Amino acid sequence: MRHPHSPSYLLRLATQVLKYFLLSLAGCTIAYFISIVLDLEIVSRLMIAVLEHGLSRAFVLVMCLGAIAVITESLRQ
Repeated sequence: MRHPHSPSYLLRLATQVLKYFLLSLAGCTIAYFISIVLDLEIVSRLMIAVLEHGLSRAFVLVMCLGAIAVITESLRQ
């Protein structure tokens, strides 16, 4: 009988990073829509710049971390 093992530290870290990445994406989206509604063009342009440059690179890093966590977890079994 196999005993289930707890997820590794790297897998827990990857899920936490993904969670906070998605929360920051939701926050940026809400701030963008509020800036459009309130006609704050400077804020909306800033949010577009942040989404294009910062979050797109962060998305790639989060996906790489997730892939590494999945690979190491599957090798562990």
